[in-house]
Amino acid sequence: MSIYEHTYIATPDCNKKDIDNIEKKIESILTSNAGKIIRKEDWGLRNLAYPIKKNAKGIYQNLYFESNGKAIKEIEYFERYNDKVMKFLSIKLKKLPKEDSQLKNNK
Repeated sequence: MSIYEHTYIATPDCNKKDIDNIEKKIESILTSNAGKIIRKEDWGLRNLAYPIKKNAKGIYQNLYFESNGKAIKEIEYFERYNDKVMKFLSIKLKKLPKEDSQLKNNK
C-alpha cells in the first residue's frame, strides 16, 4: 500500500451535500480496494489562476489516503465524468506530512 495526496477542485456552485457525496464515493472506492482516508483538508472557495469551464473560482478539497494504484484509476475515472469536479491531481508520497498544509490554515 502506498500513501497518496489527492486534490480536487469542485465547481463553485457545489454545496456541502455535493462535496459529501463526492467524498463518500471516493471513500467507497478506497474501501473496496482495501484503502482508507488518513486526513481530509477543506481549503475552501479560492480564485483560480485561469478560468476552468467558465468558472473563476473553485472549491478546493485535499485528501491523504493509503491505497493501491487500482483505486487511483477508479477515483480519477469517477472524477473525470463527474460534472461537479473541474480538476484533480493525485500524487504518490514517500511519507505522510506531519502538519496540515498552509492552504488549510489560510482558509
